[in-house]
Amino acid sequence: MTVIFHTNAGAPVLAGDMLISVPTPIIHTNLKLPSQPNGITIPSGMAPNYIPIMMRRKIFIVNDHLAVGGAGSAQDVAQFVDDINKEFRDRIAFTRMEIETFLDQYFLSQNNQEASQNIAAIVLAEATDWCGSLTKSLSNHRNIVTQQFGRIIAIGTGSNTTIDQVLRLDNNYKWGMSQPPDGGKGFPEFKTLSHNLTLLGHLYWKEFMSPENIFEAWGGAYDLIYQDPEGAFRYLDEYTIFLRLFDVDEFDSDIHLVNVLKYERRHDVSLITMLNKDELVFFGAKDITASDEPISMTANADLTMNSKVHMSIITMRKNKKYTLPLIQIDGLNPANQGKQTVFSGLDKDGRLMVFFNSEHDEWLKEQAMSLANF
Repeated sequence: MTVIFHTNAGAPVLAGDMLISVPTPIIHTNLKLPSQPNGITIPSGMAPNYIPIMMRRKIFIVNDHLAVGGAGSAQDVAQFVDDINKEFRDRIAFTRMEIETFLDQYFLSQNNQEASQNIAAIVLAEATDWCGSLTKSLSNHRNIVTQQFGRIIAIGTGSNTTIDQVLRLDNNYKWGMSQPPDGGKGFPEFKTLSHNLTLLGHLYWKEFMSPENIFEAWGGAYDLIYQDPEGAFRYLDEYTIFLRLFDVDEFDSDIHLVNVLKYERRHDVSLITMLNKDELVFFGAKDITASDEPISMTANADLTMNSKVHMSIITMRKNKKYTLPLIQIDGLNPANQGKQTVFSGLDKDGRLMVFFNSEHDEWLKEQAMSLANF
């Protein structure tokens, strides 16, 4: 499991991946994830409209000014999250010293000594006298400062892979991020998220482009916590990623759709819907604090792949060579007045339909050509 803390221009973001951690009967789908390279197992007798929930969310908002992410033993992380909630959930104001004292006492306590050796934690806080993060980790901990993304702290078994990928991206100046030409000031809520979403977009791109369909830092999907314009920590409730391919040698052809993934955070679970071998497949994650018993949920009849935030990852190819992708982010402002450049829906047979704005696609091609470095 990996948790990433990311700061860019003073805007903190906490991102955590979700891995399968609940055993179920041996019936497989062909969807492969890092912890299940042979495919996801599903409960026997599962009706088609039910979705197995076998993954775990591992980042949490304690209150408007405190968020936490944990890696390691599921049981011990769950206990830590429960304890920090009891201490700070109802605390409107607190100091850095109070957080440090809690962490020191917790990780040095004889009662928690064995448990604390099995977990790592990142605490992100907006205290009365300080704003930043504190890390408790005995191993699998990386802390770097990047040119493009500010400070990156990663904990968990995928931390090295994640940091290595960030460094490769950071050292390559020719990477792209675009805003629609008519975007203007229509994206205020997500301005602080743009670089963070770009970073996540590149991690998704690495997974999607992997020949084995496995990238060990991915973990299925990313849960994301950010600060809203008022400085309060909030979950990014939903986003949709469109992976597309532009063949530079065929400039007049369309930018092809390769894959789609939607993340949707619900109160009880997070739902992920994606294309796998041209079919929509589903998987989900419940909190790490939930019971180990397998549960299922019903897919809504009005399921849509549209989101408040759309991220298009356009990878470019020339002479069978690929370059780093262009990342296009469409975000709606709080009044839902932003302009989208991509729409999706399901036809009467349940097949996915995706529509792209043709004029905007021509603009994207021009951006892609200006950034391509083969």
